[in-house]
Amino acid sequence: MLTTSTVYQAYAGDGLRKKRMNRSNSFFNTPQEAISEALALKEKMDSRYKNEIEWDYESKLSGSVEKVKILKGYLGGDKDSKAFYLQITSVALQENCSVVKPIMPKKVSSKDKKVITKVTKLFR
Repeated sequence: MLTTSTVYQAYAGDGLRKKRMNRSNSFFNTPQEAISEALALKEKMDSRYKNEIEWDYESKLSGSVEKVKILKGYLGGDKDSKAFYLQITSVALQENCSVVKPIMPKKVSSKDKKVITKVTKLFR
């Protein structure tokens, strides 16, 4: 008998390169672990673009519990440009999936903590 449980993945969308970033085969047990991974990916993008991405902390979460964009940002604040984003997806655990420990962000701002709280409430 196969039991199914839900695992989570974190993605970051690079608006300038139009490319999605994540660690391959990175599945997490809890949404909180996926959020930590997403914020670490945000730090990586911020350092790549010399902190010129303006993150829109006021926007609402978009999507469903299966695929939710938790934060959007724009290079130089230009909302007409392609958005950068952080996304959490939830999928059923498969036999070939392995759960890993998330990369933890070095710094978590008070605005990031508010995003963590919003997303955690969504997955309850």
